[in-house]
Amino acid sequence: MFANTIKDILEDYKKEGKTLTQNDLANVLEMTKQSFSNKMQRDTFTAEDIVKIADYLKMKAVLKGDKEYIIK
Repeated sequence: MFANTIKDILEDYKKEGKTLTQNDLANVLEMTKQSFSNKMQRDTFTAEDIVKIADYLKMKAVLKGDKEYIIK
């Protein structure tokens, strides 16, 4: 689920002529590119991982239903 979101974000950055790589995101999570790649394949991101990536990208992680909650 979140791995697909990351793929979409990377593709959007590329389309906009911006540079963002899996290695950049691996550094945000303080792990190797290979470990990040494993997380992508298994889609094993924690809420903490999601928040760290969102912060790095100057985005917010949000739970949305009838109400909206920002994950901090």
